[in-house]
Amino acid sequence: MEVSSELFSNGCTSWQRVLLTASLFICVRPTTLVFPTIELVPASVAAGGSILLLVHNIPKYLQSLFWYKGLIVFNKVEIARYRTAKNSGEPGPAHSGRETVYSNGSLLLQNVTWKDTGFYTLRTLTRYQKMEFAHIYLQVDTSRSLCCDTLDSAQLSIDPVPRHAAEGGSVLLQVHNLPEDVQTFSWYKGVLNTQDFKIAEYSILTKSIISGRAHSRRETGYTNGSLLLQDVTEKDSGLYTLVTIDSNVRVVRAHVQVNVHSK
Repeated sequence: MEVSSELFSNGCTSWQRVLLTASLFICVRPTTLVFPTIELVPASVAAGGSILLLVHNIPKYLQSLFWYKGLIVFNKVEIARYRTAKNSGEPGPAHSGRETVYSNGSLLLQNVTWKDTGFYTLRTLTRYQKMEFAHIYLQVDTSRSLCCDTLDSAQLSIDPVPRHAAEGGSVLLQVHNLPEDVQTFSWYKGVLNTQDFKIAEYSILTKSIISGRAHSRRETGYTNGSLLLQDVTEKDSGLYTLVTIDSNVRVVRAHVQVNVHSK
């Protein structure tokens, strides 16, 4: 049987027409993949307050989900899990008694302290054994603490301005408490500090900026450590990492979550 094919546009993207000698016509639209994402509600929290790690796009046919403190998934850092068959949550080894997991996957943290600052990982598992991961970085604001449990000194931190941006807009990753004797600082897309993910590096000594492999020509770095993202898209959403090195070769890292939504 002779087969011929061609691509064409008919009000949708990448439709494919297959013509068989039997005059059979098949039209297939590509499937859009949607992955779980996490949103902080409210966007910032002071020590002593509460914050919800709100989950979006939970997969269909969910069997169970797990929350972990950090980026590495193993039993010791498991906060809690939820099983749909039992319709109940179970605490893990890293549960402090201040966390509550819900059936929609979200995790509530209560009476937070600066020790709660860091990465949180969600792992989902479907009845077909399909596994997905999502990460979020929580920065507890100790400058407006509701209690006395704060850090002894000012901590390097980053605020996204605005916290939720529309596609086509700009986001300033505003840096606070940059070390006074910093010699160089670098920005990375994601949490891996490798050359493939480096956006830019700034040298205080030479007053020069070197663009990295992840630089898209839409980023502008400033001498105060801040980074401006322009003409953002949904693909710019995610975690960004700032790495500073001082004169004593002391390395300090800070992370920030960028959220971009379509108009």
